[in-house]
Amino acid sequence: MAAPRYRIFFDTSAYIAALLSPDGAAGELLRLVEAGAVRMVVCEEVIVEVDRVLSRKFPELTQENRALWKHLGPEIAPTATSSQVKPFLRELAEGDALILCSARLSKSAAFVTWNTRDFMRPRVSALVDFPVVVPADGLKLFRQWIEPFLDD
Repeated sequence: MAAPRYRIFFDTSAYIAALLSPDGAAGELLRLVEAGAVRMVVCEEVIVEVDRVLSRKFPELTQENRALWKHLGPEIAPTATSSQVKPFLRELAEGDALILCSARLSKSAAFVTWNTRDFMRPRVSALVDFPVVVPADGLKLFRQWIEPFLDD
């Protein structure tokens, strides 16, 4: 039986880490996206934030990044309404609240980030029904998920 694609929401920090360190865990997750084993999920806020950060800090990567978005073809998560994002705004800054709320609406299997300070606080994690993990733990979750499909 063929495995359905595992859907991971990429936060800005995880995506940029994959660009800057392709041999790291975030880079490995991006290779799984390219191979079709993982479905990358992002929201419009992540795409805009990535572009803003790269333009400011790594302008040489801006054009390459835009081409990579087209190549990867990520699934775009629904945009949160003001009522949906309200509980997230109690715990997070507006941009992070919009991103995490969109991740929840996308029904992804995991949220991958390097922003452990904001997203991994217990009151924030309680807002979602999926694990919030760093890229290495995202790889572990994928391996656990795919294992039953490999036993056939």
